[in-house]
Amino acid sequence: MSASSTKGIILIMSGAFSFSIMLLIVKLMKDTNTFTLVFYRSLVQIVISLVTLMQKGLNPLGPNDWKIRVLLMLRAVFGALAVCSWFYGVQVLPLPDAVTLQFTTPPFAALFAVCMVGEKWLPLDMIGAVVCLTGVVFIAHPTWLFGTEIQPVYENQASGFIKALAVIVTTIGAACAGIAYVLVRKIGDSANAIVMVLYYALLSVPLCVFGSFIMKGTCNVWGENGQFSFTDYILMLLMGLGGY
Repeated sequence: MSASSTKGIILIMSGAFSFSIMLLIVKLMKDTNTFTLVFYRSLVQIVISLVTLMQKGLNPLGPNDWKIRVLLMLRAVFGALAVCSWFYGVQVLPLPDAVTLQFTTPPFAALFAVCMVGEKWLPLDMIGAVVCLTGVVFIAHPTWLFGTEIQPVYENQASGFIKALAVIVTTIGAACAGIAYVLVRKIGDSANAIVMVLYYALLSVPLCVFGSFIMKGTCNVWGENGQFSFTDYILMLLMGLGGY
C-alpha cells in the first residue's frame, strides 16, 4: 500500500471518529434546542475557516464567478438543512438508529447525480438504494407493516409519533446531504474546500434563527443567561471541532 493511500485511510478514519464524537455530544445535549447546537457548531466553523483562509491568503467569498457562488450558497443551504435534520434525529432516536438513517445519503446522492450531473444509474446503485430504504423501514417499524407492539415505557422515551417524525426528518436530511454532495461535485476544484465550509457556516446562522422561530417560537438560538454551564460550552466547542 502506498504512503498516500495509507494517509488517506488514516484521514478518513480520523474524520469518522471526530464525527462520531460530535454526534455523541449532540446526544448528551438532547434537551437543548437543536438549532442552538447547530448555531454554536457554525460559530466554531466560521472562526476556524476564516483563520485558515487568511493564513492561506484565499478569498473567503471564493472565485469571482457568480455561478460558482450560487452553487456554494445552494450547497450551504442543503448542508445546513441536513445537519439540522440529523441533529434532531440524534436527539430523539436511539443513536444507532439515527446514524443508520444518515447512511442512506449515498443512494440519494447517486440518484441526484443522475439528475444533476448526468451520471449513470447502475444496477449496483439500485440494489444499494433498495437495501438502504429497507433498513429505514425496519428502523421506522411502521405499525401498518409490523403491527402494534406493546413496549415498556422508559423515562424520556420518544412517543410513536415523535419517533416517526424523527425518522422522516432524518431521512429528509439524508436526501439534503445527497444534494449537497452532488453540488460539491458540480463545484469541483473551482472553490477551495474551506470556502465551502465557510459558506455553510455563515448561512447556517440565519437559517438556525429562522428555523428556531418557526419550530420553537423563539429567535434566541444562543441561549438564555445562565442556561449553559462552562462544561456545556466546552462540549459545544468540541462539537464544532468534531464537525469541522
